[in-house]
Amino acid sequence: MKFKVLDLFCGAGGFSYGMDKNKNFQTVLGLDFDQNTIKTFNNNIKGAHGIVGDITDEKVRKHIISESKRLGVNMIIGGPPCQGFSLKGKQLGFDDQRNFLFLEYIDIVKAIKPEVFVIENVKNLINACDGYFLNEIRNKFSKLGYIVNAGVINAKDFGVPQNRERAIIIGSLSRSIPLPRGNTKNIVTVRDAISDLWYLNSGEGNNVSDYINEPQSIFQKNMRGKKLYNHKATNHSKLAIEKLMMVPDEGDKSSIPVELHGKQKFATTWSRLKWDDVSPTIDTRFDTPSNGRNSHPVLHRAITPREAARIQSFDDDFQFFGPKTSICRQIGNAVPPLMAKAIAKAIEDVYKDKRIEDENCSVYLADSFVFVKELKNNNVKVNHIITDPPYNISKENNFSTMYSPRKGVDFGEWDKKFDLLKWIGDYIDLLDKNGSIIIFCSYLYISYIIDELKENNIDVKDVLIWQKANPMPRNINRRYVQDMEFAIWGVKKGAQWVFNKPKNTPYLRSLFKTPTVSGFEKTEHPTQKSLKLMKEIVEIHTNKKELILDPFMGSGSTGVAALKLGRKFIGIENDDRYFKIALKRLEKAKGESNDDKSK
Repeated sequence: MKFKVLDLFCGAGGFSYGMDKNKNFQTVLGLDFDQNTIKTFNNNIKGAHGIVGDITDEKVRKHIISESKRLGVNMIIGGPPCQGFSLKGKQLGFDDQRNFLFLEYIDIVKAIKPEVFVIENVKNLINACDGYFLNEIRNKFSKLGYIVNAGVINAKDFGVPQNRERAIIIGSLSRSIPLPRGNTKNIVTVRDAISDLWYLNSGEGNNVSDYINEPQSIFQKNMRGKKLYNHKATNHSKLAIEKLMMVPDEGDKSSIPVELHGKQKFATTWSRLKWDDVSPTIDTRFDTPSNGRNSHPVLHRAITPREAARIQSFDDDFQFFGPKTSICRQIGNAVPPLMAKAIAKAIEDVYKDKRIEDENCSVYLADSFVFVKELKNNNVKVNHIITDPPYNISKENNFSTMYSPRKGVDFGEWDKKFDLLKWIGDYIDLLDKNGSIIIFCSYLYISYIIDELKENNIDVKDVLIWQKANPMPRNINRRYVQDMEFAIWGVKKGAQWVFNKPKNTPYLRSLFKTPTVSGFEKTEHPTQKSLKLMKEIVEIHTNKKELILDPFMGSGSTGVAALKLGRKFIGIENDDRYFKIALKRLEKAKGESNDDKSK
């Protein structure tokens, strides 16, 4: 899907600049009340038209709405002013009118009805006034038909050399869009970002310079012969330079012996950036040494606008216009382009065709924790939930030293730091009045899951036991053989639940004995459940033509059992590799089921 973007509160255009790095996004319109920022916006966001105006002005709003409809805008982004939410703004909440500008944003969304909107703001928006603002935003957009997701992401996880946590709210008319997940391991540092720039002293540099040397920054490539903009150092006073000279390389005032201060006491924080670390949040006063850790790591000056822009992840050919104070404000208030690019990628991924839907079987490549909102929005109801989520038992082992190493109990990253309980309440909402739920789990967490089910109006009926006929022996001289796994069975309170006891069986034990998966049935999924086991469970606990949901589909064993036994199935899986395996198995099961019907 192609998105045409309106950027409200666009500022210099960092949000748009990052979005437009994705070929499926094109910013066509921007609005800001500041003339200098709009000049910057118009000179850097190619193909977009920035308008100077106040969003609270009715004429401006009407013009923006009219132009958006004419240009085919189907996405709105923006960061309403956030000072009242911020810690520096003392969390003014209801007493700061800037905090109600999101109402203007919502009115424009209501008038244009774009497919997607994104709001960016300070982290504290999430909890300000005991969550009042976030709840208001959610409720108002939900009434307009949007599926809303919100949370906090950190710019440093997306290649930005800066510790900048921001609240992100994403809404869609037809999809449940998750926030992007960053890479917490490959962090970009201040050295990576600015060490190749000319080492200017206080007052040196130009607003526009020829880029002569081949840069080493990971942000820039092939800049030889091109222009370098806004690399000009602030002309500090003699007193400020003397104070900076007392601050050691990559240090702060706290490491200076107090007798060196003399009469020139440090009234505020004077600190330097650290080469091999990320920068703290760049704000609008980064050119002021007393403002915090934003002075150059070794030089006696604050960072230049270009250095700050690099730390915000702007390219060098992005030029800022206006007086110094305005440029600093533009850079400090900007959404880091690389973070915006990651948000665009998260949106793009959801709108790719990763869903197969037909009358009897629908499967989705999606994050179950987020996708459930889309199911709710579409008023989906299911008869049963049967699922085998991650157990959260994986841990590193020393089998890698063996000649032919085995995985042991390290199943992969997906089985680590999994939230065992958070998903349960949302999915129980999808059950019909006679619905049931079966959750496989480790014996370590049985009581926790039972408590959560009870909290969500579920009567827990029993714990099912899968006894493996051929368990993998380990530590046999020091431990019992681990030959059992468990599943908790519960039903809606007051339900007329399904329990299909075979007529020729006097009573059923909650014990299922089958081998582990092997032979042709085995896939590369490390925790695949036996198809024989799943067929037995499905046959006892569901009826034909009923709808079974598995939010953690894995290799699709629950769905294969359901289809083979004449049930309907919805499956969700967030790993593309396992999704493809499940899809192949389900297609085969559907074919076999159709063959049975034709006989």
